[in-house]
Amino acid sequence: MSSAANRLHQPVPPPEKLTAKDVIQIGLGLLMVPLGVIIAVRTFATIRSFTGILVGGVFVAFGVYRLYQGYTRYRMLRQRQPKV
Repeated sequence: MSSAANRLHQPVPPPEKLTAKDVIQIGLGLLMVPLGVIIAVRTFATIRSFTGILVGGVFVAFGVYRLYQGYTRYRMLRQRQPKV
């Protein structure tokens, strides 16, 4: 197996700290979910275009994925920190 293939199968190490990138990704996820719902509802209410509903659904799905990813990283960070 090549070194690139080995890197794909290694688990992601826990984060050292909560970074600005993590906060921005969580914030964008929080914005993408309602924006996707608004796009899908307004498209369905006016034109009923498959493309518009698909774009709204993709926004919602990607927003939920970003929130899940941020939550997972935060949970890993909390597990890594020593208990006081």
